[in-house]
Amino acid sequence: MQYFLPVPDLKPFQQNSAEHLRLVIETGHIGIWELDVKSGQAWRNRIHDEIFGYPEMLDEWTYEQFLDHIVEKDRERVDNAQQDAIANGREWVFECRITRADGAERWISAAGRPLLDEQGETVKLIGHVIDVTETKRKEARLELLTEELNHRVRNMLAMITSMVKLTGAVARDIPSFTQTLLGRVGALARTQELIVGDTSTRMPPSAILRQELQAFPDLGRRTDISVAGEQELRGFVGQGLALVFHELITNAVKYGAFSNDHGRVAVRFDVQDGVLHIDWKETGGPPVEPQESTGFGTRLIAGAIGSYAKVDLQFPEDGVHCEIALTLGPETA
Repeated sequence: MQYFLPVPDLKPFQQNSAEHLRLVIETGHIGIWELDVKSGQAWRNRIHDEIFGYPEMLDEWTYEQFLDHIVEKDRERVDNAQQDAIANGREWVFECRITRADGAERWISAAGRPLLDEQGETVKLIGHVIDVTETKRKEARLELLTEELNHRVRNMLAMITSMVKLTGAVARDIPSFTQTLLGRVGALARTQELIVGDTSTRMPPSAILRQELQAFPDLGRRTDISVAGEQELRGFVGQGLALVFHELITNAVKYGAFSNDHGRVAVRFDVQDGVLHIDWKETGGPPVEPQESTGFGTRLIAGAIGSYAKVDLQFPEDGVHCEIALTLGPETA
């Protein structure tokens, strides 16, 4: 006996295939385009122009306009890849940074396939483009966290050594020494949870700093915190700021104002015109040596908050000075 599976009726799917394709393109926010190689003129859909920062479709779009949007550092690489695709009938696949019409810098991922004429010459490229900025930001954050983990492990013994010294200097007996030290190690563990924990949590920046300082209560008493204005930050931005504070504190313990018995740190928080300003200033520590090279700690401080903030880290002789300007908006606060 033979069994036959029923053959599905494909007519409804075929009839609705165009609608299905449109739905996929719109929900996936995919820009599609077709480039005439000879003229440089391109047909595209509405989403394509939106990705490049145009709320309304332009009357025309050319390859030169596309190149103008690519940031200068990526432009030659993308153009060379396109010429190679045309000359050799290969797919044109690339990722690059663009400057949108509104001035925002974004990442795009694009791919184009050549269409050949009867002589085998490439006459058109057809393809798609999508905005992958958020993916790139997450990749950069993951890379930074991985490098920070390695960096933090290297610093951990120095941190614990400082804890032991600071705790032992004021402990009356072994039980009080043990209790205080365990509390400080626990605070350090809670800081780690803040850095890698739930990104839905919101915290004001002064609270993030105070939590970082809980591992060193003595240092907290030597830190002057003033809040003229602040706003709660989204978890991933708060985590980046926690990395910055942790690195500044660590460096102050090892080399700066917290490396002796009388140095102090003043931290001021303020909000002006939608920008959170954080000013970290060390005084009373040993003379600061000029920075001849950029180590990971310096790069971490400069890059932990990514494109959301500008960080100015200075090394005057009388004490490290760090100024942070964080733009507040739907993505950060």
